[in-house]
Amino acid sequence: MISRSTRFLGGFFVLIAVACGDSSSAPPAANLGPDEVLADSLIGAWLEAAGGMDAWNDISSARYTIMTVWFDSAGEIRRMRPRRVEYRKVDGTEQTRIERPEAEGLYVQTFTGSEMWATLNDHPLEPGVRAFDESEYVGRDVVYWFGLPYKLFDPGVHRKASAMDETGYEVRVTFENDVGLGSGDRWFYYFHDDDPFPEEVHYISEGRGEESRARTRWHGYETIGDFVYVVGRTWFNLSLNPTKELRVDDVQLNPSLSDSLFTAPSY
Repeated sequence: MISRSTRFLGGFFVLIAVACGDSSSAPPAANLGPDEVLADSLIGAWLEAAGGMDAWNDISSARYTIMTVWFDSAGEIRRMRPRRVEYRKVDGTEQTRIERPEAEGLYVQTFTGSEMWATLNDHPLEPGVRAFDESEYVGRDVVYWFGLPYKLFDPGVHRKASAMDETGYEVRVTFENDVGLGSGDRWFYYFHDDDPFPEEVHYISEGRGEESRARTRWHGYETIGDFVYVVGRTWFNLSLNPTKELRVDDVQLNPSLSDSLFTAPSY
């Protein structure tokens, strides 16, 4: 029987040979510390189970809905809000357009990698308005959630791991300063059983301390072709009660997206 550690270490070398394509672009194992090798083996096994890097590289565009659900203290649904995401890759740059209905109307937030803008009911919003100011952040955020684990091997992402006694492994992820907004965020991926997918993911936002740690549990996976994505992520408090959930649904891969969707409105 293959042990957990042996299987994950094997996954790391599969990652080097297969997932990264060109082995010259992957970090040589000899240049990594033991905690980095362990982290890449865990994430590499997860990536392979999710379809391999080719599954992500084969996606040139996507359309999907992220439903955010908030719960009250009794665990009952308090509020639900959908966001319709349109995403594409253009010459290596990721672009997003998000439609978000609220009581005051329909917000649209667009981030092209170099520009951002936002509208409310087709009227442009100015800098200083929250929906405008958050356009880049939410544009990156909806891709990060959808693109895991593939995004964990982006340039500027640092990965380290350690064993947690008999309860599994913790992978810690940090970012270089020029990665983008939230580069000071810290992420923690927990692998508690023998399947290659993490059961819990925690994070601490930039500039905040341990007391602000957000805890999520992941559940449900769907497959389209070779691509595997997480269906649900539930936030819970220290009493293990749910507080919020993200649900990914209505996923379309490689739809035709008009350039006009990513063109700033002119008035």
